[in-house]
Amino acid sequence: MDTIEIVKQSKFYTELNSLLREQFDTIKRDIDPVYEQLLEERKFPYPLPIICQFEYKGWERNVQWRLELDFDEYQWSSKTIKPHFLNALVFLEIGTELLHFKYQLCSSFNDFLEPKETEKIELEKLNDTKYVSEKINEVQQFLDGLSRLFIQELEQINFYELEYMEDDVRMNKKIQDKWKEGAVVGYDCITYGDGYMVMANTYCVEDSETNEVKRHWFPLCDTTLTGIERYDEDIWSEIDIFHGSFTHKDKTIVFGDGAMGNEGYVASLNEDKTLDWSIFFTFSNPIIKAKVAVNYLICYGDTGCVIKINLDNLTEINVSYEDPDDLLDAINREFQNRNI
Repeated sequence: MDTIEIVKQSKFYTELNSLLREQFDTIKRDIDPVYEQLLEERKFPYPLPIICQFEYKGWERNVQWRLELDFDEYQWSSKTIKPHFLNALVFLEIGTELLHFKYQLCSSFNDFLEPKETEKIELEKLNDTKYVSEKINEVQQFLDGLSRLFIQELEQINFYELEYMEDDVRMNKKIQDKWKEGAVVGYDCITYGDGYMVMANTYCVEDSETNEVKRHWFPLCDTTLTGIERYDEDIWSEIDIFHGSFTHKDKTIVFGDGAMGNEGYVASLNEDKTLDWSIFFTFSNPIIKAKVAVNYLICYGDTGCVIKINLDNLTEINVSYEDPDDLLDAINREFQNRNI
C-alpha cells in the first residue's frame, strides 16, 4: 500500500481529520460576527472572507487544514514583497518513514507568529492508541483557545494598508488560477483569459413538418467574471483535458469533458500555457476531436454534434449534426469563392 494511503487510514489521521472538520466550522461561526462588526467599525469596503480548507494539498505529499483570511484578491505586502496571511494551520508532510507535523496560528502581521518548524513522527506511532490520544489532546488544546487568539490578531491588522487588486488584475489572476486547477466557467459562454466574457443564448427549434431539430447559438451579452460572481460564485466546472490537443499558429488548442456527461469545452492556450480563451458547451457532450479548416475551428461532440467556430470572430458559432465531410467541403468552397 502507498505510504500516503497508510497515513490516511491510520488512527492518528482519521481522528485528526474528524476533529478539525468539526472544530474549524464551529470556531469560524464564533469568529464571524465579531469579525463582521470589526470590518463595519473600520469601514473597510472590500471583501476579505474567513474560509476553512480541509485536507488541502499544497503538493502531493502535503496535507493541510486551514482556517484563514482569504487574501487571494489582494496585492502582496509592499514591505516584505510576500503574500499577506493570517491562518490557523494544521500541517502534515508525509515522508517514506516519518511524518512531519505541526499546528500553529501564523500571521504576516505579527513577527512572533512566523511559521515554525515541524516535529517528526515515526509512521509506526500513527496507530499507537496512547500516543495518538496525547497528540489529539494537544491539538484540542490549541483549538480551545483559537477563537480568542484569532480575533486578537484580526484586531491588530491595519486594513487600509491592504491593497485590493484592480478588477482586471483580479479577474485575470482568478481565471488563470482556476485554469491551473482544471476548471472553467461552466455556462454556455466564451471566457477570455483577462476575465471578460460573452454569454450565449442557445436553444433548439423543431421543424413541425420534417421533425428536424436545429440548435442555435447566439452571443447574448458582454460581461465580466466580476459581474457574474456578484450574483453567483458557484460558476466553475471541472474539466478534463484528455481527448487531445494540437498547435495552431502560436496557440495550443485543447478540448475535452465538462463535469457532467452532457458538457464539453474547447480552449486556446498561450505559449506559456496560460489561458487565452475557453468556450464551454452544456449540450455538446465531450468534445472528442477538433481540427482547423481555413479559419474555422471544427469541434466534434461524441454524439455527432459538430460545432464550427470562426477563429477570426469567436462569437460566430454554428452548431449542426451534418456530415463532417460535407461541412468541410462547404468551408473549402466558401474559402475558394472569397479568393475568386
